Amino acid sequence: MHDPRLLGALPALGRKIERVVLLDQVYEVLKERILDRAYEPDARLNIDALKRELNVSSTPLREALARLTAEGLVSSTPFVGFAVAPVPSPEYFKQLYAFRLVIEPWAAGETARRRPLEILQELADAVAAMGAASLSRRYRRYRDFSQADGAFHQAIMDGSGNEPASKIFADLRVHLHLSRLYIHHEQDTEAVRAHHLAILDAIRAGNAAEAAERMREHLMISERELLG
Repeated sequence: MHDPRLLGALPALGRKIERVVLLDQVYEVLKERILDRAYEPDARLNIDALKRELNVSSTPLREALARLTAEGLVSSTPFVGFAVAPVPSPEYFKQLYAFRLVIEPWAAGETARRRPLEILQELADAVAAMGAASLSRRYRRYRDFSQADGAFHQAIMDGSGNEPASKIFADLRVHLHLSRLYIHHEQDTEAVRAHHLAILDAIRAGNAAEAAERMREHLMISERELLG
């Protein structure tokens, strides 16, 4: 017999799902405009103007801006409001890659030693997803590839078994989106995918030294192509 209390709760549940979907849509629109520089760094994000432009209420808009603030793409000042965050300097991104060149080859080696089955599957799924995506300077076009790339690198960090390292790396992911603002040409999607496949093959084989070296090579090439 159906519980009438449960049936009475269903409409509210439906409204929640719709609101979450709308929140995600607003978030993606704003993120795309920020990363494509439709909204320039330091530009004010006026709530009333955005409400009219996107035809949404202030609730999903503020929640999307709060999410972007947590990611570092938007800044929030009390009694002033929201603004597009300034783009970090090229030197910051060079330092970011210097950090990655220390931690990610190590993590690839550790993951190759441990080879957790669930991590191997996540890595394979990420490489497969790259095959259906493409790299471009435009966020909408490179989003799917970037998400797969992010899942791949995060899975390697998770596979290392070091939780603090995984958390630190996850917090830095959004800045890799920002680094694409420096791209002056479209990257070779298949070549980048091949780099990831070589790393995965070394991890599957349990070859820690090879996995670390393939990761190091991949990061050095990525830095050169993204930052020059």
